[in-house]
Amino acid sequence: MKISITLFGGLRQYLPAGSGYNNCDIEVDEGVSLQTLLAKIPIPDGKPFLVMHNDTRITPEQYAELNIASDDQVVLLPPIKGG
Repeated sequence: MKISITLFGGLRQYLPAGSGYNNCDIEVDEGVSLQTLLAKIPIPDGKPFLVMHNDTRITPEQYAELNIASDDQVVLLPPIKGG
């Protein structure tokens, strides 16, 4: 199945070649975990980002537990800084 992932801000630079402006489709097996899906995006270790799954923030502790379905929306956001 294909999953559409959207990356915002500076994370867009990690999209695979040929992707849209800030999104790409990634081919995965049915019922894949969020952790496995995220491993297919070449974001460097230690690079902080937030994950939204169907408008709900997901913590890193939940990545392995959460299974992705074909209609799910996955969005990666850089941390928001303010002052």
